Amino acid sequence: MSAVVGELLARATAALREGGSATPRLDAEVLLAHATGCDRSWLLAHPEAEVASEPFASLLGRRLEGEPIAYLRGFKEWRSLRIRTDARALIPRPETELLYELGLAEIRDRMARDDAPIVAWEPATGSGAVTLALALRFREALALGRLRLIASDISADALELATENLEAHGVQGLVDLACADLLEPAGTSLPRPDVVVANLPYVPTDEALAPERGLGHEPRLAIDGGPDGLAALRRLFAMVPGRVPSGGTLLLEIGIGQAEAVGALAPAGASVSVERDLAGIERVVRVQLA
Repeated sequence: MSAVVGELLARATAALREGGSATPRLDAEVLLAHATGCDRSWLLAHPEAEVASEPFASLLGRRLEGEPIAYLRGFKEWRSLRIRTDARALIPRPETELLYELGLAEIRDRMARDDAPIVAWEPATGSGAVTLALALRFREALALGRLRLIASDISADALELATENLEAHGVQGLVDLACADLLEPAGTSLPRPDVVVANLPYVPTDEALAPERGLGHEPRLAIDGGPDGLAALRRLFAMVPGRVPSGGTLLLEIGIGQAEAVGALAPAGASVSVERDLAGIERVVRVQLA
């Protein structure tokens, strides 16, 4: 069955608006483009064109049930990279770009200071977006042994997705992957990290369970940070003394209003600072070990 582009978009926009979408028209256009294989610009320029309606109707129904656009399309564009996305891991967020940028700067600064090899580790890597972006940026340093990049996740499914993303961009051989709880293998089967870059679950349970969070689609393991949102961060800090050497740096993405509490978890003698995102929100805590 076929239908006219303009009519499809109008009906879908109305349905999505009624369903609570914050961007109903955009959602409709993106889904129709994905369903038809046509560019959004072409669709908008040809409102009278007829296209197959069944694939679009299926996607629209799933969207109205709350399934994220990134899962419906199977990818998320993040830092100009196409990151494969599905229910195995959290969808990469724009705010996590700051974490990547700070991780990049920390690694770059350490490489400029001396020639010692550097170990950087991303626990709870999820889709692998941050690790992928770092691997692409430091491809030469990784190949030469100046940098070793490790990504781990307690979820075997998430680690599988991260592997697929690394393979899709040709850097799977440059990254060590481990199915592990945070930094558990550090100092045993894997080296201790000089730099830890982490976006751990930090949403309080009550907030994570709210319907608008879409928790029925994204994995709870990747979102729910316990009663106050700090459960995973506490466990990470408990591991630090035995698994991160002195002089190590931790870069930790946090939720709104968590900076002071997270800073208080830092080991004695550590230097703590906070970086704000583009919206002015305290987004990343930097912990420099003594």
